[in-house]
Amino acid sequence: MRFFAVVLTAATFLAAGLVACGGESENSVAPQTPADVKPEQIDADPLALLPGSAIAVTNVDARAFYASATLGPQLARITERLLPIGEEAGFRPSRDVDRIVLGSYAMQGVDVAAVVTGRFDEQKLDDMAKKNTPAKGGGQIVESTYAGRTLFTLNNIGMCVLTSHTLLAGTETGIRRALDRIKEGRVKRSIPEWMITTIETQGAEGAVAADFAAQNLANLSAGPLRLDWLKGLQKVRVIGNFKEPGMELAGSLTYDTAEGAQTGKRGIESAHNLATMASAFSGLVPKIQGLDVQVADTSVQWKFSVDDQSMRTLLKAVEQYAL
Repeated sequence: MRFFAVVLTAATFLAAGLVACGGESENSVAPQTPADVKPEQIDADPLALLPGSAIAVTNVDARAFYASATLGPQLARITERLLPIGEEAGFRPSRDVDRIVLGSYAMQGVDVAAVVTGRFDEQKLDDMAKKNTPAKGGGQIVESTYAGRTLFTLNNIGMCVLTSHTLLAGTETGIRRALDRIKEGRVKRSIPEWMITTIETQGAEGAVAADFAAQNLANLSAGPLRLDWLKGLQKVRVIGNFKEPGMELAGSLTYDTAEGAQTGKRGIESAHNLATMASAFSGLVPKIQGLDVQVADTSVQWKFSVDDQSMRTLLKAVEQYAL
């Protein structure tokens, strides 16, 4: 739950353009004419707008999260306090964001492209830029152009309203690759099928698929804690949805060997024990209930739930920090 709450908050930042677009002036970019891609084509399939070769793809049903009686009101308050723009730009995430699909890439460092489905008012952003109207978080929105589309930046943070229902955001490289695809008429899915199957799991309100086959995770650590059980990890699948009295998470870790999967199982169980102790001592780490870990050949399959009160306590602490 903590993971998906963080993903929703971070992805909502992207919905408001909270990603670096390079801060270029309008004269530094050569305008180009987009191909004849109709708005209904853009709105039809967010995944078709993402560049290929993604390390990870995340799908969040923002409407379901905000509508949740468990944590929806708290999430709405947190995201709306942290975002540097709001009603002055015609934007309120809890009202205007329905779905977020986000791709992470290793292009020039870590790059991101996010497609946000909802309701967006490009005219208000344009008016703010032309009238030099300050955003509620400080700073002013600046317009620039790339691939025949208008980019809005705020303190080196930017977004592109593709239609009134689809917004694109990303790091400079990520957003440009996505805009190039649209300009060239390449609006089609380029994400691996197994990732698509994961994030489109029926009934899942949040999902993540990550491909670590080309990444070296052998020496990863979390502070003094070494994460040796990540060695040989190839694929990660995670799905989550609300089930009273909290939230259920399930997924799998796929390794390069069966031995690696057994090590992964022990690692998950060890992490669960540490989380249980941390929850008892701090009260902030969500309580994990009903952990079930099974190994099938090179795959570790797991599931657990997080109780309602733990989620509320965590978000209350985040909300206080956001003030």
